[in-house]
Amino acid sequence: MKKYRRSLPPLDYILFYEAVARTGSFTRAAEELSVSQAAVSKRIKNLETMLGCALVLRDGRRISLTPSGSKLATIASESLDFLNAGLMQIRDAAASTKLTLAANLAVSQFWLTPRVNAYLLTPDPAPLTLTVSDNDADLLTTETDACIYYGDEIPPGWDATLLFKERWMPLVAPSLKYHDLHELALLDFDKLTLKWINWSNFATLKGETFLDGAERVNLRSYGATLDAALRGEGAALGSPEVLHKQIETGQLLPLDAYALDTGRSYFLLTRNSTLTPRIRALFTQIFGYPI
Repeated sequence: MKKYRRSLPPLDYILFYEAVARTGSFTRAAEELSVSQAAVSKRIKNLETMLGCALVLRDGRRISLTPSGSKLATIASESLDFLNAGLMQIRDAAASTKLTLAANLAVSQFWLTPRVNAYLLTPDPAPLTLTVSDNDADLLTTETDACIYYGDEIPPGWDATLLFKERWMPLVAPSLKYHDLHELALLDFDKLTLKWINWSNFATLKGETFLDGAERVNLRSYGATLDAALRGEGAALGSPEVLHKQIETGQLLPLDAYALDTGRSYFLLTRNSTLTPRIRALFTQIFGYPI
């Protein structure tokens, strides 16, 4: 077993000595390292004591290196250059895979976050940051590397990969599967953007006039309507693609007879020309199918 801790001096001794040997001055080394000259002198003295030989000859303000000091100066410089190059490679590799993903609240909660969590449990996952907002302007910032975007037009400056087309339909808990839709409370929410579809839009687009007299419960947020639907309190609107897990596990049942194709889609947006093979492979691993 290599016992570097016992055989090697502290790294700061080497850093301080390399600066002294390169600059030829305790004063300039101290200025470069943002420490006092006394701190530099102390570490050089400790290094000499540890090695059992003189490294620096002092003649007033002038210094010169002993043969051992010259040899160590070369070793220290080459070793620090090698260490720095290795650390830069690691840092650059990490930076090349670090990603900031963005999505609206519903997509994040019910579709993206479970996939991200599963990915983070895999060996050696790339670092990820998740931005969540129902405001498109918050999602499409310069800090965002990729965005799960809902709409019918691609924002300028982004490349788009289709994830799935949007369908909306009523969703109910298993306990309500034998009830007619007009008998259920329609769990509604306030629209934050024009492209969102709530029960008013849905009934109009589908031409389902029988829903006009149905009971509506406004729960303000879309997420709250899904939570209430899971508790069996009524019918919420949702996309079976986004809520795939809840439907697959039987927590929610889609009423396919009322399906509405909205003409919009969910896209993976990436900055122009940033969808490298490595990042594409990362997204494929997260989403579970080729991107």
